[in-house]
Amino acid sequence: MNFKERPGLKKSSEPVSLSKILSPVRKDLRQVEVYLSRWADSASPAIRKMARAAFQKPGKLIRPGILLLAASQLGYRGKKRIAAAAAVEAIHTASLIHDDIIDGSATRRGEKTMAAAYGEKFSLLLGDFFFIRSIAASVRAISPKITDYLTRVTEKMIEGEAEELAQAFNFNLEEKTYWYIVESKTASLFEATCLVAAELAGARPKDKKALSAYGKNLGLAFQVVDDLIDITGSPEETGKPAFSDLREGRMTLPFILAREAASTRDKNKLRQLVEKSRNNHGHLKELFVLLNQTGALQQAYDQAEKLVKKSKESINHLPPTPYSLSLLKMADFVLRRKY
Repeated sequence: MNFKERPGLKKSSEPVSLSKILSPVRKDLRQVEVYLSRWADSASPAIRKMARAAFQKPGKLIRPGILLLAASQLGYRGKKRIAAAAAVEAIHTASLIHDDIIDGSATRRGEKTMAAAYGEKFSLLLGDFFFIRSIAASVRAISPKITDYLTRVTEKMIEGEAEELAQAFNFNLEEKTYWYIVESKTASLFEATCLVAAELAGARPKDKKALSAYGKNLGLAFQVVDDLIDITGSPEETGKPAFSDLREGRMTLPFILAREAASTRDKNKLRQLVEKSRNNHGHLKELFVLLNQTGALQQAYDQAEKLVKKSKESINHLPPTPYSLSLLKMADFVLRRKY
């Protein structure tokens, strides 16, 4: 099954190239990759082996890219930016490792998860190692204020993951609880990434506030688009089966909006399809049709679009440079991406 058409995304929309967006800081990102490849050189052989495997094929590097773009925009090009960007990516990687353990996921980006490759116990320790090492790196190489940002965001992400786990398979999940989970698990790291950049650059309060808003709204939009990709995306592009969130017990925004918009009859049908589809994948096409008929997919996309608009508006006052232009284009990428 393949639902390629994204609701709300006009066919005339030109795809946004992430590689081009990150081109102003491409050399910096290579330094971050080298930094991460050496992250566990002093660790035990078991941790070192897993850590090297985890960073052998880096992800999109969106968060470190944003940090480097924002810091450069504010005039900071010092060495601490590499350590800070690496710390942010390590926290993100640790959160993914823990997510995969909790969800029982066997693949991510078309590759075996660390849990599938090395077992849940070893992977749990690796995730913990990344969390602790990122904080330690910030203490040694960056600043107490940045350490505080990273410590707080790590706490918030764990709280969000715990709440999401507590709400697993809850068909009646309230929208406000959904937004709390999303802000904690996803948006908080985007926001912290921008705050770290501002702190490195010694930014004015006005710019720090603006970047904070940029990161938070971008992170919220990122998760809503993730929710849509899980339903409408191509498994060949996403590297995971359609409706993976549903199978793992997550009630994402499209389902919440569909439940609220549906008639009593359709709401009951939706509940039945949700329950059946967790174990019987033969109902997924019917479930997709119902989600689309309620307008939930379009509504979710519209919400993501509004969040991206707010994100871009918050930094419109920044002087036009290749860095600020890339930050604006990053918001477009988050909205239009298919993976």
